[in-house]
Amino acid sequence: MSKFNKKTRQKMVDDYLNDTGKNTFKADEFVLWLETQPDHPAYNSFHGRDDELLWQAKLNLARQLASGLRIVVKSEVIEAATPSIKVTEYPAYISPVASRKLGGGYQAFDPDDPKSQEELRKQAGVYLAGWLSRYRGCAEHIGVDLKPVEDIVRVLRDDKTVDAE
Repeated sequence: MSKFNKKTRQKMVDDYLNDTGKNTFKADEFVLWLETQPDHPAYNSFHGRDDELLWQAKLNLARQLASGLRIVVKSEVIEAATPSIKVTEYPAYISPVASRKLGGGYQAFDPDDPKSQEELRKQAGVYLAGWLSRYRGCAEHIGVDLKPVEDIVRVLRDDKTVDAE
């Protein structure tokens, strides 16, 4: 997928999600959907080739397409009598920490899955704690109160310490 820059790949994934009404990018569903889109810029990378790619190679290519991109989830929020639309941005894929040592790779992020949300929250807490550890001195030097950030780290990591891992 190196022939497409990140902005183009993001647009492809966004267009796919909008066209299908999905909130999650799944490589197999994308490959099957793309099969019905002969005018799509990525069509020839997956289909209509002389050396027809094997299914697993197509899935890997689709994962490469979405690697490092974000998904935007729009959901209707009904509070009181006025419904509104809430837009939230998530990574398209996450790498669960627990499965990394076992050779686990990236998994499609599902915003409706509590385990995906928990994994992303804990990773966010770890990275934010790392940021605190690295940049605390320069922030405090100019008088920035980091207590709210420390509280966010504790909530995200669901723990009592702020130490970076």
